[in-house]
Amino acid sequence: MKILTKYLTKEIYGVTSATALILLLIFLSNQVVRFMNAAAYGFLASNAIATIILLQLPILTALILPAALFLGILLAYGRLYADSEMTVLEICGIGPQKLLSITLTYSALVMILVAMLSLWINPKVYSYIDSLLAGVSRSSLEMIKPKHFNEISDGSWVLYVNSVADDRKHFFDVFAAQRMDHGHKKGKSSSLIARQAYHRNDVSNNGDSYIVLVDGHRYFGKPGQRDYEVIKFKEYGIKIREKEKIWQANENSMSTYTLWQKRKEPRAAAELQWRISLPLLALILVLIATPLSKIPPKKGRYFKLAPAILIYILYANFLFLAKAWIKKGTLAPTLGIWWVHGLMFMIAIFLFVKQRGWSKIYKK
Repeated sequence: MKILTKYLTKEIYGVTSATALILLLIFLSNQVVRFMNAAAYGFLASNAIATIILLQLPILTALILPAALFLGILLAYGRLYADSEMTVLEICGIGPQKLLSITLTYSALVMILVAMLSLWINPKVYSYIDSLLAGVSRSSLEMIKPKHFNEISDGSWVLYVNSVADDRKHFFDVFAAQRMDHGHKKGKSSSLIARQAYHRNDVSNNGDSYIVLVDGHRYFGKPGQRDYEVIKFKEYGIKIREKEKIWQANENSMSTYTLWQKRKEPRAAAELQWRISLPLLALILVLIATPLSKIPPKKGRYFKLAPAILIYILYANFLFLAKAWIKKGTLAPTLGIWWVHGLMFMIAIFLFVKQRGWSKIYKK
């Protein structure tokens, strides 16, 4: 029996690992495109992209593992049924009930991993990601794109540079203009042209940040009039004023214990139930996949794949909908997401009873 159990475990873990890796690469590539697009539009510092993408791994793993385990059982057991190996296992004493018991035993490791990620690790990951996206590790100068007009210093200056050095601290062929609604007297404007510029932090003055223009001219006066002042300078510093970015934790980054204390609030209840739902999702998918994987004679191993994918899509979508309804207050937290799991559990029982045979269940 131990040899058969090891054989089944090897089959399932092999297919599950391959499926999880493929799904992870697909979803991760989608996230890479998303964050690269955000960086291209100046919403995210380029030096934070790699860190945020790596932090997506545990979040995506918690979402992917239940689906990978579900597909792994279907594909592995489907092959065993198609090759008549499952018939041999039944002769050796591994019937539907024993097969389900073995499947639950080695699937417990995946469920525990999903529970750890969902309830403990991912809230910390979300907390760190939120702090990065809130601007803790970025400044407006890191967002400057060459050959584009860029707003700096809380929008009080507009900066245009022809090129940017690799260190993102040196700029070449620079044009800077102070906006008319920021600090101008009597409608006068200030524009600067310089050969190059660089970023400097003044440690002696509370760490103020400056962009220093080198070897240029400053033009000051009213637009449309000729009485402009032209000043040649060796260096001209523009203070970079950044609005203080205050990061506040949302439901994703709250600890599970904090969510439990706030479980009567709709948003906290939705997030708490979602975290509990991920390991529960893995459990119920195992209960569904084991009887669903049985292939009728002369059918291929992928015969049940289409209905299985349909069941998973419906399951996942109803979970997302229930979570959204709880947040909006449309659905009471007491009913919450649990009705979705209850419905899918009933489907799992139906499939198991159908696999064993109605007459056998009735006689027992």
